[in-house]
Amino acid sequence: MTGSNPHGRYLGVVVGGSFSQGVEVRLDSQTNVEEISITHPVVIQGQNRLFFGVITDITLESSDDYIRTNLPDLSDNLITSVVSSSGVYSTLQVMPILAIEATMALIEDRKPARTLPSHFACVYAASDEDIEMVFGAEDHRHFWIGNPLDMEARVRIDLESFVTRSNGVFGKSGTGKTFLTRLLLTGILQKSAAVNLVFD
Repeated sequence: MTGSNPHGRYLGVVVGGSFSQGVEVRLDSQTNVEEISITHPVVIQGQNRLFFGVITDITLESSDDYIRTNLPDLSDNLITSVVSSSGVYSTLQVMPILAIEATMALIEDRKPARTLPSHFACVYAASDEDIEMVFGAEDHRHFWIGNPLDMEARVRIDLESFVTRSNGVFGKSGTGKTFLTRLLLTGILQKSAAVNLVFD
């Protein structure tokens, strides 16, 4: 299903969810759940909008509770293959962040997601092109601050928009808050975008 779409690999379809908790995605049976990681960016192709979001949780499910208490003969490859393809499956929890109208062409037109994609909307791993579409190409306004995990795509921030409001960098100890802050300050100084007052 990825042959004619501009996104990354096909992951599955939306099967449920809520606005507060995000959408539930049934992972395609051909995709190895071990290759999926939380926080990875994804795109959801809705009927009229393209949703950009991140994976927030991964769940292993079974279609029959009998499987939980009565394991198949795991030494028989045929039985294991049949049960794996029909009796067990995985789901992803995806939190939509941005909604992009089909007619939008400018980065500034991207809006926070205020609705959800419909049932059976196709979900794809975000491609480098998707990341650039959301965060912008590197130019006099956009400053490269890093790469998503396991991706070569460059995440850029619009410094002119960034400095128009107060900002904070938060995270657990050891997650790189100081490093990111130094990058942001470096970019602001290079672009002569603002004067900074920093609390650490």
